[in-house]
Amino acid sequence: IVLLDIPLLLETGIQADAVVVATAPEHVQRARVMARPGMTEEKFAALLGRQMSDAQKRAQAHYLVVTDKGLDHAREQVKMILADIRAKLADA
Repeated sequence: IVLLDIPLLLETGIQADAVVVATAPEHVQRARVMARPGMTEEKFAALLGRQMSDAQKRAQAHYLVVTDKGLDHAREQVKMILADIRAKLADA
């Protein structure tokens, strides 16, 4: 299993065997981005302009990792995703 972190994967049209999208409610995403050093409303708007919406990404994902319930919850989701991928590979 090879994992690549490609921020604009879906926007570029690159094909992948499995796409995992990390997601959180819009207000959580906004707060996280705005907390970055040097972030401004203008920079935030530019970032959003280059990306498809979270709903579009979720619709194209094979798996979702919901990230607003803490790191332990996210890790458990990742473990379940890896187990599912491993099972599919074993069946292939």
